[in-house]
Amino acid sequence: LDRVVVKQGVVVIGPLCTLQRLVDERKVPAGLRAAAAQLVSRNVREMATLGGHLASNPPYSDLIPMLIALDAKLGLSRPGTAKTILVADYVAKPTAGLITKIVLPRPGAGRVAACRNMRATASARSIVSAALSVTIVRNAVKCPIIAVGGVAGHVVRLTAVEDALDGRSLPSMDELQALASRAVRPAGDLSGSAAFRKYQAGVVVALALRDAIGQKRGRS
Repeated sequence: LDRVVVKQGVVVIGPLCTLQRLVDERKVPAGLRAAAAQLVSRNVREMATLGGHLASNPPYSDLIPMLIALDAKLGLSRPGTAKTILVADYVAKPTAGLITKIVLPRPGAGRVAACRNMRATASARSIVSAALSVTIVRNAVKCPIIAVGGVAGHVVRLTAVEDALDGRSLPSMDELQALASRAVRPAGDLSGSAAFRKYQAGVVVALALRDAIGQKRGRS
Protein backbone atom coordinates (compact mmCIF):
# COMPACT_ATOMS: atom_id res chain seq x y z
CA LEU A 1 0.00 0.00 0.00
CA ASP A 2 3.01 2.32 0.11
CA ARG A 3 4.50 1.43 -3.27
CA VAL A 4 4.69 3.30 -6.57
CA VAL A 5 4.22 1.00 -9.56
CA VAL A 6 4.29 1.84 -13.27
CA LYS A 7 2.38 -0.41 -15.66
CA GLN A 8 2.39 0.48 -19.37
CA GLY A 9 2.83 4.16 -18.56
CA VAL A 10 0.08 4.21 -15.90
CA VAL A 11 1.35 5.15 -12.43
CA VAL A 12 -0.35 3.46 -9.48
CA ILE A 13 0.43 4.91 -6.04
CA GLY A 14 -0.48 3.22 -2.77
CA PRO A 15 -2.44 5.35 -0.28
CA LEU A 16 0.21 4.87 2.42
CA CYS A 17 2.92 6.39 0.24
CA THR A 18 4.32 9.39 2.12
CA LEU A 19 4.44 12.81 0.53
CA GLN A 20 8.22 12.80 0.88
CA ARG A 21 8.39 9.61 -1.14
CA LEU A 22 6.40 11.35 -3.86
CA VAL A 23 9.12 14.00 -3.95
CA ASP A 24 11.95 11.45 -4.07
CA GLU A 25 10.47 8.72 -6.28
CA ARG A 26 11.50 9.14 -9.93
CA LYS A 27 8.58 6.98 -11.08
CA VAL A 28 6.24 9.76 -9.97
CA PRO A 29 5.48 12.34 -12.71
CA ALA A 30 7.53 15.52 -12.39
CA GLY A 31 4.43 17.68 -11.91
CA LEU A 32 3.27 15.68 -8.91
CA ARG A 33 6.77 15.66 -7.40
CA ALA A 34 6.87 19.46 -7.72
CA ALA A 35 3.43 19.82 -6.13
CA ALA A 36 4.39 17.60 -3.19
CA ALA A 37 7.57 19.64 -2.68
CA GLN A 38 5.44 22.78 -2.19
CA LEU A 39 4.50 21.39 1.24
CA VAL A 40 7.48 23.06 2.81
CA SER A 41 7.97 21.02 5.98
CA ARG A 42 9.93 17.85 5.32
CA ASN A 43 8.90 16.59 8.77
CA VAL A 44 5.26 16.78 7.68
CA ARG A 45 6.01 15.20 4.31
CA GLU A 46 7.75 12.28 6.02
CA MET A 47 4.63 11.56 8.11
CA ALA A 48 1.71 12.53 5.89
CA THR A 49 0.43 10.02 3.35
CA LEU A 50 -1.20 10.61 -0.01
CA GLY A 51 -4.32 8.70 1.01
CA GLY A 52 -4.60 10.61 4.27
CA HIS A 53 -4.16 13.93 2.49
CA LEU A 54 -6.93 13.10 0.05
CA ALA A 55 -9.25 11.88 2.81
CA SER A 56 -8.72 15.08 4.82
CA ASN A 57 -9.44 17.08 1.63
CA PRO A 58 -7.86 20.38 2.72
CA PRO A 59 -9.18 23.32 0.67
CA TYR A 60 -5.71 24.92 0.62
CA SER A 61 -3.99 21.77 -0.68
CA ASP A 62 -0.93 22.10 -2.93
CA LEU A 63 -1.18 18.46 -3.99
CA ILE A 64 -4.83 17.98 -4.93
CA PRO A 65 -4.80 20.60 -7.71
CA MET A 66 -2.03 18.68 -9.47
CA LEU A 67 -3.81 15.35 -9.04
CA ILE A 68 -6.86 16.91 -10.70
CA ALA A 69 -4.71 18.45 -13.45
CA LEU A 70 -3.22 15.02 -14.15
CA ASP A 71 -6.74 13.54 -14.41
CA ALA A 72 -5.99 11.20 -11.51
CA LYS A 73 -8.45 8.65 -10.19
CA LEU A 74 -8.62 6.88 -6.87
CA GLY A 75 -9.84 3.46 -5.89
CA LEU A 76 -12.44 3.23 -3.13
CA SER A 77 -13.37 0.07 -1.28
CA ARG A 78 -16.37 -0.64 0.93
CA PRO A 79 -17.68 -3.96 2.24
CA GLY A 80 -18.85 -5.89 -0.79
CA THR A 81 -18.00 -3.22 -3.38
CA ALA A 82 -15.16 -1.32 -4.96
CA LYS A 83 -15.07 1.49 -7.50
CA THR A 84 -12.80 4.03 -9.15
CA ILE A 85 -13.65 7.73 -9.34
CA LEU A 86 -11.93 10.91 -10.45
CA VAL A 87 -10.08 12.80 -7.74
CA ALA A 88 -11.95 15.92 -8.88
CA ASP A 89 -15.28 14.23 -8.16
CA TYR A 90 -14.10 12.85 -4.82
CA VAL A 91 -12.96 16.21 -3.42
CA ALA A 92 -16.11 17.96 -4.64
CA LYS A 93 -18.34 15.35 -3.02
CA PRO A 94 -16.42 12.95 -0.73
CA THR A 95 -17.61 9.36 -0.99
CA ALA A 96 -17.49 6.90 1.90
CA GLY A 97 -14.91 4.18 1.52
CA LEU A 98 -11.29 3.25 2.06
CA ILE A 99 -8.87 4.72 -0.46
CA THR A 100 -6.94 1.78 -1.91
CA LYS A 101 -4.93 3.37 -4.72
CA ILE A 102 -4.34 6.52 -6.72
CA VAL A 103 -4.03 6.07 -10.47
CA LEU A 104 -2.35 8.53 -12.84
CA PRO A 105 -3.09 7.81 -16.52
CA ARG A 106 -0.44 7.86 -19.20
CA PRO A 107 -0.15 11.48 -20.40
CA GLY A 108 -0.75 12.26 -24.04
CA ALA A 109 2.13 13.11 -26.35
CA GLY A 110 3.40 16.62 -25.69
CA ARG A 111 1.40 17.01 -22.49
CA VAL A 112 2.99 19.28 -19.88
CA ALA A 113 1.99 20.11 -16.30
CA ALA A 114 3.03 22.78 -13.82
CA CYS A 115 2.00 24.20 -10.46
CA ARG A 116 2.40 27.38 -8.46
CA ASN A 117 1.36 28.60 -5.03
CA MET A 118 1.34 31.74 -2.94
CA ARG A 119 2.01 31.83 0.80
CA ALA A 120 2.53 34.60 3.33
CA THR A 121 5.82 33.23 4.67
CA ALA A 122 8.26 30.52 3.61
CA SER A 123 6.99 28.10 6.27
CA ALA A 124 3.27 28.84 6.02
CA ARG A 125 0.65 26.78 4.23
CA SER A 126 -0.46 28.09 0.86
CA ILE A 127 -3.03 30.86 0.69
CA VAL A 128 -3.84 29.91 -2.91
CA SER A 129 -2.40 27.20 -5.15
CA ALA A 130 -2.92 26.17 -8.75
CA ALA A 131 -1.95 23.38 -11.10
CA LEU A 132 -2.63 22.78 -14.74
CA SER A 133 -1.88 20.37 -17.52
CA VAL A 134 -2.10 21.26 -21.18
CA THR A 135 -1.07 20.25 -24.66
CA ILE A 136 0.37 23.09 -26.73
CA VAL A 137 0.24 22.66 -30.49
CA ARG A 138 1.46 25.39 -32.85
CA ASN A 139 1.14 27.98 -30.09
CA ALA A 140 -2.45 26.95 -29.34
CA VAL A 141 -3.91 25.56 -26.13
CA LYS A 142 -5.42 22.07 -26.33
CA CYS A 143 -7.45 20.27 -23.64
CA PRO A 144 -6.35 22.28 -20.59
CA ILE A 145 -7.16 21.07 -17.09
CA ILE A 146 -6.88 23.76 -14.40
CA ALA A 147 -7.47 23.37 -10.65
CA VAL A 148 -7.13 25.90 -7.82
CA GLY A 149 -6.95 25.57 -4.05
CA GLY A 150 -7.71 28.16 -1.40
CA VAL A 151 -10.74 29.71 -3.10
CA ALA A 152 -13.60 27.50 -1.87
CA GLY A 153 -14.42 24.78 0.65
CA HIS A 154 -12.44 22.34 -1.48
CA VAL A 155 -10.07 22.45 -4.43
CA VAL A 156 -12.02 23.42 -7.56
CA ARG A 157 -11.57 22.77 -11.25
CA LEU A 158 -11.93 25.87 -13.43
CA THR A 159 -13.94 24.36 -16.27
CA ALA A 160 -15.15 27.74 -17.55
CA VAL A 161 -11.53 28.88 -17.94
CA GLU A 162 -10.62 25.60 -19.63
CA ASP A 163 -13.46 26.04 -22.13
CA ALA A 164 -12.43 29.63 -22.82
CA LEU A 165 -8.83 28.62 -23.54
CA ASP A 166 -9.32 25.36 -25.43
CA GLY A 167 -8.37 25.70 -29.09
CA ARG A 168 -7.24 29.31 -28.75
CA SER A 169 -3.82 30.86 -29.13
CA LEU A 170 -1.77 31.11 -25.96
CA PRO A 171 -3.14 33.99 -23.86
CA SER A 172 -1.03 36.73 -22.37
CA MET A 173 -0.23 36.53 -18.66
CA ASP A 174 -2.55 39.46 -17.93
CA GLU A 175 -5.39 37.96 -19.95
CA LEU A 176 -5.18 34.60 -18.20
CA GLN A 177 -4.83 36.20 -14.77
CA ALA A 178 -8.01 38.19 -15.30
CA LEU A 179 -9.87 35.20 -16.74
CA ALA A 180 -8.97 32.93 -13.83
CA SER A 181 -9.68 35.60 -11.22
CA ARG A 182 -13.17 36.15 -12.61
CA ALA A 183 -13.87 32.42 -12.33
CA VAL A 184 -13.43 32.14 -8.55
CA ARG A 185 -15.50 33.41 -5.63
CA PRO A 186 -13.31 33.07 -2.53
CA ALA A 187 -14.20 34.16 0.96
CA GLY A 188 -11.82 36.24 3.01
CA ASP A 189 -10.15 35.20 6.26
CA LEU A 190 -7.18 36.20 8.42
CA SER A 191 -4.71 35.13 5.74
CA GLY A 192 -6.20 37.37 3.07
CA SER A 193 -9.29 39.22 1.94
CA ALA A 194 -11.62 37.82 -0.70
CA ALA A 195 -10.30 40.36 -3.23
CA PHE A 196 -6.69 39.39 -2.42
CA ARG A 197 -7.38 35.67 -2.85
CA LYS A 198 -9.31 36.31 -6.06
CA TYR A 199 -6.43 38.26 -7.59
CA GLN A 200 -3.73 35.85 -6.42
CA ALA A 201 -5.66 32.85 -7.75
CA GLY A 202 -5.39 34.37 -11.20
CA VAL A 203 -1.70 35.10 -10.70
CA VAL A 204 -0.78 31.52 -9.75
CA VAL A 205 -2.76 30.11 -12.69
CA ALA A 206 -0.96 32.45 -15.08
CA LEU A 207 2.44 31.60 -13.60
CA ALA A 208 1.70 27.88 -13.85
CA LEU A 209 0.90 28.24 -17.54
CA ARG A 210 4.10 30.21 -18.07
CA ASP A 211 6.05 27.37 -16.44
CA ALA A 212 4.24 24.80 -18.60
CA ILE A 213 5.11 26.77 -21.74
CA GLY A 214 8.73 26.82 -20.60
CA GLN A 215 8.69 23.03 -20.27
CA LYS A 216 7.22 22.68 -23.77
CA ARG A 217 9.85 24.91 -25.29
CA GLY A 218 12.56 23.08 -23.38
CA ARG A 219 11.47 19.80 -24.98
CA SER A 220 11.36 21.24 -28.51
